[in-house]
Amino acid sequence: MTDGIVEERFGSPEAMLRFLASALRARAVVEVGGSSSTALALCEGMIPEGTLTCITLDTEAQRATREAVAEAGLPGNRLRMITGVGAEVLPRLAEDAYDLVHIVVGNSAMAELLELAAPLLRPGATLILNGAFRHAADDRVFYPDGGPQMPRDILNAIHADPRLVPVALPIGSGLLAIART
Repeated sequence: MTDGIVEERFGSPEAMLRFLASALRARAVVEVGGSSSTALALCEGMIPEGTLTCITLDTEAQRATREAVAEAGLPGNRLRMITGVGAEVLPRLAEDAYDLVHIVVGNSAMAELLELAAPLLRPGATLILNGAFRHAADDRVFYPDGGPQMPRDILNAIHADPRLVPVALPIGSGLLAIART
């Protein structure tokens, strides 16, 4: 195998999402701001009757995701597309109903996203904040001293809820995985 294939299948954010969806035997997953490749990875890891809810304002991303799922031979009913902003849609979703929530961190405050997404997780579920260690000012990944550095507001938000168990994964631009006990 070449290094690129190893990275793609074993060391990428998509590989981690596929693994987590499989390990959790995920039936209900939410993705905010993802891509066709992350959505496909989640669908591939989920149980066959699982449903992925994708939240994005980008209609082109929605089209690409539908096409990728169809090209992979997965049924279209595996996807539920919601056009909207994650911070506005997440509070309208059912609490304690999701096995995995994947949020691509953009300009939104991670602590706010955590606050909105944590109630959606059923006990034993996982929240992934993708891009958690990207330096907003210049789009660099920030791993000082070889390890991820978490913003203080997200550390405080996690510490405030004893049901949350975090781990920083230095994959891509940083994955912050948070399990709910």
